[in-house]
Order: sequence, then C-alpha cells, then structure tokens
Amino acid sequence: MARYFLLVVVGIAVIVALIVSASGDETRAELEYLEEIQSQATEISKGGDALRGVVSRLQRIDRTEFVTVIEGIREDLAVGLAFVEEVPPTPMLSPVRSMYRQALRTWDAGIAGYGSSVLEAADNPESLLVVDTMADSLAEMRAGDTFYADLVVEMRRGDILNPLTPMPATMLMPAEGSLVSLSVSYIDSARSPNSGLALRPGLAVSQIVSDPEWQVNQSDQVVVPTTDSIVFSVVVTNVGNVPSKAETLVLSLTGGPEQIREQAEIAPLQPNQQLTIIFDPLGVEPGGVYEVAAVLAITGEDSNGNDNEIRAQFSVLEG
Repeated sequence: MARYFLLVVVGIAVIVALIVSASGDETRAELEYLEEIQSQATEISKGGDALRGVVSRLQRIDRTEFVTVIEGIREDLAVGLAFVEEVPPTPMLSPVRSMYRQALRTWDAGIAGYGSSVLEAADNPESLLVVDTMADSLAEMRAGDTFYADLVVEMRRGDILNPLTPMPATMLMPAEGSLVSLSVSYIDSARSPNSGLALRPGLAVSQIVSDPEWQVNQSDQVVVPTTDSIVFSVVVTNVGNVPSKAETLVLSLTGGPEQIREQAEIAPLQPNQQLTIIFDPLGVEPGGVYEVAAVLAITGEDSNGNDNEIRAQFSVLEG
C-alpha cells in the first residue's frame, strides 16, 4: 500500500513538473513574441521621426532622399506584416496580433499613398486629384496611429505579459490638423520652385583624363608627355534623380591627318551613379596639337543640356 502511494505521489510530481515546464515555455514564447513587436515598433517609430523631418523640408528636399525615407519606412512595415502572418504562440495573444496587423496594414497604405501623392504633385503641377489622394493617405496614417495606441492599451491588460522594454509612443502622422489643410500644404510644398522632388533626368560628362596624364605648363597650356598614343578615360554621371536610359558616348580626336571617332554604350545608371569608360589607345604624333571631345548623344529627356560634353585642347611634347 505504501509503495502504491509512493508511486502515485511520484506520478503527480511528474505531471506537475511537466505542467510547470510547459507553462514556463509558453511564458517565454509570449515574452519573445511581445519583445519582437516592441522592437519592430521602435524601428517604425524612428521612421515616423524621419518622415516628420522630411516633411519639414518638403519645399527643398531632393527626390532621392524623399524616396529613400519612404521606402525605408515601408521596409520596416513589411517586416512587421510578415511577422503577423505567423500564428502567435498562445491564443491569449491573438487580439494583440490582430490589432498590430491592423495598425501595420493601415500605416502601410497611408505611407504608400503619401509618397505617391507627393511625387505625383511634383511631376504633374496641374493635377487637382492629388489633394484628395493625399487627404486619404493622411487619414490612413492617422487611423494607423489610433490602432497602435489601442494596441498599447491592450498590452497593458493584467492578463497579458508586458515586454521587458516599454512599447514606444509610435506615430507616423506627420502633424496634427485638418486633413484638407494639411493636404493642401504638403502639395504646395512639393510643387515649390526650390523643391528637388520633380522628375529630373540627366546624364553628364563629369571628367576626361588621359594616359599619359596631361598637365598644365607655365604658359597655361595643356601638354602631354612625349608619346605616340593616348588612352582616354571618360567619367559619366547620372546627375538626375531618376534612373537614366541607355545612351551613347562619342569620343572624337581632331588635329591629326583625319578625325578619329570612337563610341561606347552607356548602360542605365541610378541617380548619383558613375561609370568610367576607357577607350582604346588613339594614335598621336609628338609636337602635334589636338582637341579631344567626349559628347553624350542624348536621345531621351535631359534636364540640363549644358553638361553633356567636355572638350579639351592639348599638345604632345616633342622628344
């Protein structure tokens, strides 16, 4: 009888231990889940601060910087949206997941709409619809802020574990005020003459160098050391704020018996991206005077036609 009683006691102890262990595992899983939400919300909060900084400079901000900030926020939101597609570790956290997912979806719609409305306003100054689309986007962002605030309240309930680090006060709405008045203000700022938001395509010939390297002598003349051939390298830069199209670079050398003409294809470049084209050696004669020209044969749009070529006159020193 005593032996039977001992087995029962041991069995109960094992069951209790398993229950406690399972409970501990669930607690850890819940804390990890909530900590992940807190970490994501912190990054999104930083994005909100960055957006407000951008909005304060909307009248003079560059398109590339604006797009970078908008894309950065959407990338952080995408991380959260992927996270909420997973089932939470316990049913108790289902309301948290649902509210967080609603906030993320609404924020993402608002940020996407805000970005496209600003660029549309800059690219199409006559469009009247952008005020409405901007107002709709701001409404989404404000709603997302409200959903998130409700989420923070939900997470403070007594039966839900609190993350070790408090939830941040995350807001993506750029400012308080009437949606219509804010929309008009942002659209007007995007269309400011000083703004760099409008589409600005443009390739430029940034530099041309020679090998052997040319120098300026005491008479302010460009000279090349004695040689019978020169290799020219040309640097092309996309100085616009949108990707360039494929274009052709033409290199010509005059001063010899006949003009030498070479060309190279320039692949599409991203904004601020550079490409160096190295041409084959071109024959020259010591004592000769030459002019080299690097010219972009632009076929697409170009915001500045004055930076499409560089010309330089030089002489080759006699041996």
